[in-house]
Order: sequence, then C-alpha cells, then structure tokens
Amino acid sequence: MPTIPRIDVLPGPDGTVVRVTGRIDVHTAADLRPRLHEIIDAAPGPLFLDLGGALVADGTGLGLLLECHRRGLRRGHAMRLIAADERCRRLLRRLALRRHTAPIW
Repeated sequence: MPTIPRIDVLPGPDGTVVRVTGRIDVHTAADLRPRLHEIIDAAPGPLFLDLGGALVADGTGLGLLLECHRRGLRRGHAMRLIAADERCRRLLRRLALRRHTAPIW
C-alpha cells in the first residue's frame, strides 16, 4: 500500500503555504484530494503549494495539482506552485502551464 504524502499547512502574512512531502501519483491522489480541497476551501487568501519534498510522479498527480489550482480560482484564491522539481517544471512548460508556478524560494 502506498504511503500517503504528508501535508503541512503554514499560515503566513502573504498567504498560506501548503507543504506536500511524498509521492503524488495515481496511488495517492484519491487520499490527497479531500485533504487539499479542505485546505483550499478554508484558506483566507493566496495559496503556495510547496512541492520541494514531493515527487509528481505521473499525469494523475499533475492533474490533481491543476484541479486544486482551478478550485482555488473558483474560491477567489490565487495558487502558485513553489519549489517544484525540474521534472514537474518541465511538464508544466510542455503543457504551457508554467504561469501557474512561482519562483523557487
């Protein structure tokens, strides 16, 4: 059974940092989805999804990130990916989705 990635929520003055640690893929997306939706729905402002400790391993993982981005927009929250690894950034560039990423901190 795959290990569910860890999620830490760190409120800050410029928005909420959501740090994901672990593998985001077809085996973990179903467990992550409700937790991330809950965080997005409760956030008072901008969201920064920190992927420094995460591996976006497949299309399902990438799809979950884009779904979360759209959910945030529907609730009036900007969401940016930060500290994404080179593989994830390359996928986003190829799909013309780079505008959803912020510089690595």
